[in-house]
Amino acid sequence: MTGTGNREPRTLSGPTRLALVVGLMLFSGWSVYTRYVDLHSFDLVTNMPFRDLSMQQYNDTLAGTRAFPYQWRVLGFWVAKAGTMIAPVDPHVIDVMVKTLALAASTALLFVFAATLTSGLGAVLAAVTYLFITAAAFSSEGYAIYFTNDYLAILSFFGGVVALRKRIWWMAIVAAFAGGWAKETAMLIAFVAGFEALRGRAPWWVAIACGIAFAIPTLALRTIYPAPLAEWAWWDTFKLNVPFLVWDPVVIAKSLRDNLKVLLFFNVLLFFAWRGWRRRPDPFVVSLGMTLACYVVLAWMVVYIRELRHMLPFAILLIPLAVVELEQKLAPP
Repeated sequence: MTGTGNREPRTLSGPTRLALVVGLMLFSGWSVYTRYVDLHSFDLVTNMPFRDLSMQQYNDTLAGTRAFPYQWRVLGFWVAKAGTMIAPVDPHVIDVMVKTLALAASTALLFVFAATLTSGLGAVLAAVTYLFITAAAFSSEGYAIYFTNDYLAILSFFGGVVALRKRIWWMAIVAAFAGGWAKETAMLIAFVAGFEALRGRAPWWVAIACGIAFAIPTLALRTIYPAPLAEWAWWDTFKLNVPFLVWDPVVIAKSLRDNLKVLLFFNVLLFFAWRGWRRRPDPFVVSLGMTLACYVVLAWMVVYIRELRHMLPFAILLIPLAVVELEQKLAPP
């Protein structure tokens, strides 16, 4: 692994580049389609078809009447609504295209970041692995327009990471602002910028600007749709996520099962990523790792970790580092 983050992949020919873009779009669409077919299935909790449940969430969010904190995750719904104003079709038709484009874009950004650490072929492997685990992350979720907010939030985070890696400060600020309308995950961009500033690797004004950019949509939404602090997040979730905090055999068994589910999600990637980290830490990777360590605390406190889509922010660090280690192990002596 380089310590400078300046490694660039070999320039690809036009036909090869086109083939990779087409393949990226097709695989992204296929990943989204595995959930799209659920529109005609029933949600066993509400006994509603997923299409009806999705439309109920769509209409309630646009009307400003949905439960909190869901009401503050609006970007996916706004994009679907804007699309129907241009083309009067089912919002799900617009939404499936938005999901596909967002997944393709986030995969491309992961490729760009991975290419600063590993070879071009290794970056392709990292991108393909990300597409695979994304399909797994949403496999337990029925199709809903709401989950587009997750795709867009991951896109904004990956965009912020790449921007800070490449020192394109304005792009990081824009990513934090746009992602704030989708989900709270975008705050991680400000964390990365903050750790880079603390370590003298980025100007403080960038970290402050990223924080303000995220705060603007966050405060705006909480002003437009006010709610008491108790409804801002599921504050007691950590009792379900962290084993043995609640001394109840059923709760303990569930929390152990959910944590095992997270470990199985990344499985051997965790081992290889750790080895890649130890081999030669990259300065920017250290800042990214510190950010994701903070995210562990935040996620285990306020989300249900059994919903594996919440684990996707880790992908931009774990997958490239695992590929770095694999390339090192497989390199000719």
